[in-house]
Amino acid sequence: MKVYDLKTLHMTNAFGIDQIPEFSWKLSSDRKNVIQTAYRITVKKGRETVWDSGKKESREQSFVEYEGEKLESGTVYTWRAEVWNNYGEQACAESSFETALLCKEDWKASWIASTVERKPVTQYKYGDTYAPVMFRRNFRLEQKKIASARMYASSYGNYRLYINGERPDDREFAPEFTVYNKLLYYQTYDVTELLRSGDNKIAMYVGDGWYFSGQTGPSEKKVKEPSVIYQLEIRYEDGSRERIMSDGTEQCGTAYILYSDLFQGEKQDLGKSGTEETAFPVRTEDYGHEMLCAQPMPPVRPAALIPAAEVFRTPKGETVVDFGQVLCGRARIMISAPEGSEITFDYFEILDENGNYINTMFAPQRDIVTAGKTPMVHEALFTFHGFRYIRVSGIENVKKEDFTAVALSTEKENSGEFECSDERLNRLYKNIRWSQQNNMMSIPTDCPSREKAGWTGDILIYAKTALMNENMTPFLTSWLKNVAADQQDDGTVMITTPFANLYSGLVKAQCAAFGDDRPTGVAGWSDAVVWVPYMMYQVTGNRRILQEMYKPMVKWCDYIIRTAREKRGYQDFPEEYDRYLWNTGFHFGEWLIPGKEDGGNFEDCKKSSYYIAPFFGYRTLTMMAEIAGILKDKEKEAIYSATAEKMKHAIRMTLFAEDRMPENLMGAYVLAFAFDLVPEHLTGTYKERLIRLIHENGDCLGTGFLATPFLMDVLEKLDEKEMAHDLLWQTNRPSWLYEVEHGATCIWEAWDADDAERTGRFVSFDHYAFGCVDDWICRRLCGIDSDTPGFSHIIIAPEDDRRLSYCHRVFESEKGKVEVTWTDRSLKITVPCNASATVIWKGKQFETGSGDYLWEI
Repeated sequence: MKVYDLKTLHMTNAFGIDQIPEFSWKLSSDRKNVIQTAYRITVKKGRETVWDSGKKESREQSFVEYEGEKLESGTVYTWRAEVWNNYGEQACAESSFETALLCKEDWKASWIASTVERKPVTQYKYGDTYAPVMFRRNFRLEQKKIASARMYASSYGNYRLYINGERPDDREFAPEFTVYNKLLYYQTYDVTELLRSGDNKIAMYVGDGWYFSGQTGPSEKKVKEPSVIYQLEIRYEDGSRERIMSDGTEQCGTAYILYSDLFQGEKQDLGKSGTEETAFPVRTEDYGHEMLCAQPMPPVRPAALIPAAEVFRTPKGETVVDFGQVLCGRARIMISAPEGSEITFDYFEILDENGNYINTMFAPQRDIVTAGKTPMVHEALFTFHGFRYIRVSGIENVKKEDFTAVALSTEKENSGEFECSDERLNRLYKNIRWSQQNNMMSIPTDCPSREKAGWTGDILIYAKTALMNENMTPFLTSWLKNVAADQQDDGTVMITTPFANLYSGLVKAQCAAFGDDRPTGVAGWSDAVVWVPYMMYQVTGNRRILQEMYKPMVKWCDYIIRTAREKRGYQDFPEEYDRYLWNTGFHFGEWLIPGKEDGGNFEDCKKSSYYIAPFFGYRTLTMMAEIAGILKDKEKEAIYSATAEKMKHAIRMTLFAEDRMPENLMGAYVLAFAFDLVPEHLTGTYKERLIRLIHENGDCLGTGFLATPFLMDVLEKLDEKEMAHDLLWQTNRPSWLYEVEHGATCIWEAWDADDAERTGRFVSFDHYAFGCVDDWICRRLCGIDSDTPGFSHIIIAPEDDRRLSYCHRVFESEKGKVEVTWTDRSLKITVPCNASATVIWKGKQFETGSGDYLWEI
């Protein structure tokens, strides 16, 4: 037996943390049926033991929380996992973690702000764009050998750190996108090897980033100018220490980037590269340290380098570079042009119907470069784009070898693989994974181009799929901290987190249109505060996230109950029922129902909101009752369970009994069945309506945002398995394979997004939401599911499909690798140690423990 993959806070050798650690590990063995019978965790600071769990008789191997002495700031700890199994074997392994600044009092540095007068360089619909600011500090170190040096830094605006001209790592867009007025991450860097005796230089280059963007920044900014804080802690080998920190002695100024904006783009003068205008003093500010906390997840980093696939001329004579893949990031470009030449790079996702450049976004996504004296490599520093193509203007003889796309994403470990005998499904899976990578940029975004916003509804429907493909625990935990920080006093959960200035007008319009004076919670969007932690628990067994988010979840559920009592519904029902129908306020409804949108205004939302909101209110409360039970809160469990039953009764006595269900909206019946709302006497009628709607739609799906994740499972529940499979294989629009067969390299925002080639509508070709079908593919087609949180008991039950002769899936669970490979005549599986499986194949059922197994016919 071997112990491997040790993690702290679900990160390998976690560095710069300020949370109470939790530990996890995995087991491997050549034996079958291996079960962990006990573990022991010891944590040490040097040779001193700060926690010894003792030998615990337990199968627990994830989210084991530290219960030792109070940890110290800026300290390296080693920890050891010792494990025993049912064969009497014993094994161990070691790892480490390092703390950051654990107390606000550990911060001795001052905030410093720029005094550079920054004038708007260009005007943009959602705000002005400005030049980034360079902060600089020179200092001297004694002729002593350094044992370790750690830099703790943060900013308002996105920053890049340089020590003696070198970057300590390759992270991008620090300090990440957060609810800045309440929560601001700082980063920890190991700069030991970058320092030297004698003269040294710290530089922090700060662009507007999310905070100062007119689109993504907070509505009320307490900080008006780019500002930074840093604290360098140096330990020498002789035991002495030294601290260099921001204190107002720095200088600031601009450099070679003339402006930068996340949406507008960036302009660089390469003739000024390497020069700085740092002649201005800085101003110390009392912004406080209360909002600072250590970054709890890995950073945004380059995820892939993609060479250009082709350079071509459009029918209009434009020069376009094609990378063959829609991605999130920017290009690394060798600039060889006469000095002073201005070259423009327009990033975009699709060509129009004639093969020309078309912009389907609010902003141009345009980078501009002024060439210097010698050939130089250009890459934007403070912006990223969603693109497949770049239109190049101002330079001749464009060569594809001069262009490399740099794909960016928050770093996460891969945990999913899929391959089958049909290349269209393989491409669909790639599209899903690309969309996930492109939209996990510090937060879960809707798209990396138009809005770059943390829409809560998108991740609500996609969280399960995301968790089955990557280690999402640190990333989603971080985002949920922001959801809690953004939550209003009355329990309202905002439609985007972090809530962005762009949507202030939208919220005001909601309030005005529906007679409210405050933001309203939105069914299927705000519910993410409950649904996402619940999905994390189901996939990983993470009780800790339920505990951490319990108060925000309770506040939200109490909001649902309270606002349901306020008689502001869209339809007139008796008070005894109406008070349990959450049909009040504004809701987006199902959203993006194919062929049913009439312009996207708020009045259109009412067409499906009257059932969407009560349905989701009910399901969220049943989910919350289960969570309360898991956390042993019997009082809340009883309240939410009883209220949910009254909601179900109210739905049945109104929407169902009075036949208020829409005749033409497929999603209404999908959700009614998915949430077990349909009474037995209506099952046949509602099933018949659903099947009829599918047939009338050309045997295509007709569901929008909130119903699509449940469509396939509902059909299987209604003994229509073949129809569910047929929808996956459908190639007419709307369908997943229609997108594949029409050249998609990511998941589209709307089923009819390709109309933009003709109409120029604002639509994204890189939204992960409808990629939620991969959850069904994994469970049904590939056969990997679980009936226990954390996959301790796995259900392996692949469904035959005549269109496939081969299917392969891997899921890296908390226990270890789950693998299924099936052909027409064989089934091969891997069950990880400390787990068991029920295998259902070809009408037979088998019970197994861990190990590799093969069945053939």
